[in-house]
Amino acid sequence: MIDFSGYTKAQIERDMLDQVDPALDTRQGSMIQTALGPVAWYLEGLYMVLSQIQQNSNPSTAVGEALELLTAARNVNRTQARAAVRQGTFNVEIPTGSQFRTINGADSLVFTSGNLISSSDGSYVYQLTCNTPGSAGNSYTGALLPVTAIAGLTSATIGAVITAGTDEETDDSLRNRYFLSFDTPAFGGNISSYRQTILALDGVGAVQVYPAWNGGGTVLCSILGDDLKPALPATVQEVQNYICPPEDGEASPSPNGYGMAPIGAAVTITTGTELTLDITCNIEFAESVQNGVETYQQEIEQKIQEYIDQVNSDWGNPLISQSVSYPLTVYVSRISYAILQISAVVNVTNVQINGSSADLHLTETAQLQQVAVLGEVVINGE
Repeated sequence: MIDFSGYTKAQIERDMLDQVDPALDTRQGSMIQTALGPVAWYLEGLYMVLSQIQQNSNPSTAVGEALELLTAARNVNRTQARAAVRQGTFNVEIPTGSQFRTINGADSLVFTSGNLISSSDGSYVYQLTCNTPGSAGNSYTGALLPVTAIAGLTSATIGAVITAGTDEETDDSLRNRYFLSFDTPAFGGNISSYRQTILALDGVGAVQVYPAWNGGGTVLCSILGDDLKPALPATVQEVQNYICPPEDGEASPSPNGYGMAPIGAAVTITTGTELTLDITCNIEFAESVQNGVETYQQEIEQKIQEYIDQVNSDWGNPLISQSVSYPLTVYVSRISYAILQISAVVNVTNVQINGSSADLHLTETAQLQQVAVLGEVVINGE
């Protein structure tokens, strides 16, 4: 790529003045210098535009709408933000379309009521949809306040997530899916075809594909949510219905081609299983650090979590040779390295994962797909 960073107004002006007859006056404030100044300023802007055009014409550097235009040529489109759908419990029946606000200050959100899910003994459970698309609607649990008064209402709470809200796909994620479309061409139900199709669906962050997992004509696709944790049941069902829905009245996926899967393929959609990782370690802090464990516990946990997130980011990346596998390992040495990124830590020893000092190999098979989840972190300070 051409480097336009050197084409500044000052440099352009100097270059133009160097071309002027030395016998003429080119000092600051001279007629020639004054005339060339605006030209140099205009050309600097032109080079800035050329740099931006160059950046936005390359998928590796394009961002925003420019990246979307490039990826659309491969039918890879950005997934949009989706609103969270939650369960709300009330002591009276409420009208459809009623609005309720969460009680968490500046971060409060408004939810709108939908269909009645169930009712018993004066308790009514409704579907609530967040008015703000994105993952923000997933986390709050507790009391709600009605935006407008509802007769007899004395109790309103929000609880379980029915469908997780998802944020708009990032440029990096969109770019990765675009390049993935070139790695192995999608064709008629091959592994790449399933991966590309499922990863393009809302709420899916990773997928493992196991061909012929239960005999010829069967395919197992295990998915994770956008947060790289096991997908919610509603998300699994949505993907199942899109890829390979069952026959009417049947529970098993139909091989008759009612979804995106080719005729003859019975595709089962499932999700991963959490494997909790409890970490223990001995940490030596710098001599100047007081109460190191209490002071740095949260930061240490964050560093370990970042490493586990890195491991899970490869959860859906297959190793294809004579068979398909998804090798994933949590390394003890990498946990030590992550903790050592904290300046107050001078040494880390005796790191154990679930009571063992050995590296942990996650089980990734058609029968079980494990997802690493950080559990308790116990630090012995020195």
